[in-house]
Parts: sequence; structure tokens; C-alpha cells
Amino acid sequence: MWIFGYGSLMWDNWESGYGCSRNRIALLNGYRRTFNKASTHNRGTKKSPCPTLNLEKEAAGTCKGMAFEFPDERRGDVLGYLEKREGADFQLELLPVRLDDDTDVQAHVPIYHGKNLISSADLKEKAAMVRNATGTESSCEDYVKEIAELLAKLKIDDPAVRELWLEVQRQRQDNK
Repeated sequence: MWIFGYGSLMWDNWESGYGCSRNRIALLNGYRRTFNKASTHNRGTKKSPCPTLNLEKEAAGTCKGMAFEFPDERRGDVLGYLEKREGADFQLELLPVRLDDDTDVQAHVPIYHGKNLISSADLKEKAAMVRNATGTESSCEDYVKEIAELLAKLKIDDPAVRELWLEVQRQRQDNK
């Protein structure tokens, strides 16, 4: 069984507690990263939500992430953990991903379909939201910075992450 991560699942070492047998850089076609899920608790509030990562269907889109393989006998434990971690409005969709060794596998991918979607904000509006949001876990700015830095360490250049982080920094400079 495979799980595909495109955000925090890629680097917070969650998989070590579930018998992960290997992990690989992987590519999910037909989707792209987007900051369209409003966090109203961990990194934001209802008044100042934090745009957090999700995936959005896009015919020509690609998302480079990390795929984790688990023994089939751990399926229930892994999927149960992910359902609890990601929340009720994330669906674990079974999608084809290509591993960096050109192997194709089916992987469970968490995609948010709940009511907290941010659909109308452009890049400047999302950057302003990032700069103003803080929740119980961290600031939204720290969240976006961490994602940008961790993807850079993995040599993954993602336009949605790069462009949002650059706009946040530009706005911070403009407001000095």
C-alpha cells in the first residue's frame, strides 16, 4: 500500500511509526499544489484564516511529492491514522503516481473537499492572509516559510509555494 504526501506528510516522520518499508520522490499528474484550504485553528482563526496546502485538479498539472510504501497488514492502521490526522473533510483518494525509478503505483492521496475552501483570493490576497494569520500551532507565515524551505531541501520547485512565499516576503518588505 502506498501513500502520497505533498506537504507535511513528506517530512514530519509520521511514517516511521507505521512500518514504512521505503519512500520515494514521486509525481502525481493531473493535480497541482494550491493554498486553498483555510486553517481556522492550527495556523489561523475564523476571522483570519491561514491558506494551507491542498491539491487541485488541473489537466496539465503535476505535483512532485513523496510516496511511502507500507505492508498491506498495516493498511487499517495507516489509513485510520491519516483519516484522524487530516480530518473528516479530507478524502483519501486512490490515484496513480510515478515513482522516481519510473515505477507506477496506486497511492492514497489526502485531498480536502470541505467547506473551508478559499476560491476567490488571488496571490496578493492570499499573501496578505498569510501575513495576518496565527493559530494555536504557529503563524501562517512560519507555515509557508517552512514548506518553501523543506521543498527546496528536497530540490522540489513548486510554483504555488515559490510564488506565494515570494509575495509574502515582498509585502513584508513593502510594509517596513
